[in-house]
Amino acid sequence: MVGVLAAWMLWSAESRAQQGFEPRMPVKRYFDDTRTLLPPKSTVRIRNPRGNISVRIVPRPDVFITATRHAAPGPPVRAEEVIIEELPQQLNITTDPPDTTTGVDLEVLVPEQTYLRLMSEIGTLRVEGLPAGLIATAYYGNIELCLPPEADADVTWTSVHGRVRAEVPLRQFGTPDDRALHGQMGRGGAILVAQADRGDVVATALPPENSARERPVLHRPATATVEEPVSAAEGSDVVLETTLVVLNAVVTTPNGAPIRGLQLEDVVVLEDGEPQDITYFGTLETPFNLVLLLDLSGSTREKLAVIRRAALGFLATLRPEDRMAIVTFSDTARLLCPLTNDRRKLRERLDEIRRPEGGTNFYDALAGTMNSVLREVRGERNAVVLVTDGMDNVLPPGGPDYGSVTTYEELRRLAQECDAMLLPIYLDTEAEVVERYGARARLGYAIARNQLRELAALTGGRLFYAKTVEDLEDCYAAVAAELRAVYSFGYYPKQAQRDGRFRRIHVKVRREGAVVRTRQGYVMPK
Repeated sequence: MVGVLAAWMLWSAESRAQQGFEPRMPVKRYFDDTRTLLPPKSTVRIRNPRGNISVRIVPRPDVFITATRHAAPGPPVRAEEVIIEELPQQLNITTDPPDTTTGVDLEVLVPEQTYLRLMSEIGTLRVEGLPAGLIATAYYGNIELCLPPEADADVTWTSVHGRVRAEVPLRQFGTPDDRALHGQMGRGGAILVAQADRGDVVATALPPENSARERPVLHRPATATVEEPVSAAEGSDVVLETTLVVLNAVVTTPNGAPIRGLQLEDVVVLEDGEPQDITYFGTLETPFNLVLLLDLSGSTREKLAVIRRAALGFLATLRPEDRMAIVTFSDTARLLCPLTNDRRKLRERLDEIRRPEGGTNFYDALAGTMNSVLREVRGERNAVVLVTDGMDNVLPPGGPDYGSVTTYEELRRLAQECDAMLLPIYLDTEAEVVERYGARARLGYAIARNQLRELAALTGGRLFYAKTVEDLEDCYAAVAAELRAVYSFGYYPKQAQRDGRFRRIHVKVRREGAVVRTRQGYVMPK
């Protein structure tokens, strides 16, 4: 028997306009017939490892959930098997059935203009209608998308061992492949990402009478595989496949204090001197995706305990809704933990860091991070915190036959095409390396510092300095303060032709003395 678990009644449009939304502290509870208020354009995350997830987009202002046992016969679904977590602008739904029973199947009705993040290991994921943005990950099950044929969307659908099939009108990018499809429906807009491992990805047309109105917005990432090597070549053709341009901008007073309370009308975005219409505005409270990229080569190998402690301190400064991934590198980059807000898992991964061997392939590590970890989160508030001296082994005292395959010019191009803010923490190891290799190493360090400074400037970040590993904690505190001053703006360029040209961006804020720092521009794909 289907058991109706909950209906979350949201404000009507008139009520929202009159009352507004007050962010709450995070609340986690079992289902108990609770009603909760969510602001418009919220994110609904559903994690149901042992069952199916079916989501329908409906023109109504409430979220409605039903749950059934995944395989009959079995006991009725109990309240404690469905965990609900409320965060500002986000609702998390997680199932946790006992090991002695089969899993739970969820059917969820969500309002239009809702971001969806869905995950199942053994079940099928099905979405009917066009959400504001979608990221769906299935391991052994299929992903079924029933989309309005007139939808405007940018799609990235892949299956490792299964097949990808589209029965909806779209324009494909690249070479046709029955295991990967990148393309555009209509004018492009809502970003829809589906990743299957063993199952298929199938997109069919939704009958017109069941179509939901579309709104092009942002998307969330698929989880990466834990402890996989991060390859600089993986997905190295990073380009903007949608015309949506998202800017992360630090807005402060002249003395560096964050300016709070900005509204959409306070911001002007110019592309090549032409004002743009801002269609997305993310406040200081919008969650961040952070990648912590740790250089474990050279002299840092002997100070892993200090590096762990400082990283744990940085983790403690993040808000509950912020997600973090951990990548370490020496001559090989490894993803220790994909993007998650599971603090326990992140702490465990940091505790598991071991002394590495090999050289320093910094360019490959950062390129791999942008291509692998951040590829599917383009359009969100993304940042990479790099703890490194920047001394790739291609720099003196090394040379062309050492270090990364990725060149600095290639890395620079990737930084321009990726929308993540780069925040390097320069870890000064110069004295020790010069003592070992001689004065020629000083040239390498001068080049490395200039490169880190340029990468930060290109993306709207800035360079921080740590004279010793023990100074990392203070640097992390400064980075956390920097992130609390970041707004996000999104727009569709008025000059929409895909010409492969670099578009220069300038952001103005209508506040006296406001200082704005954001990425310098982007490359429009051909």
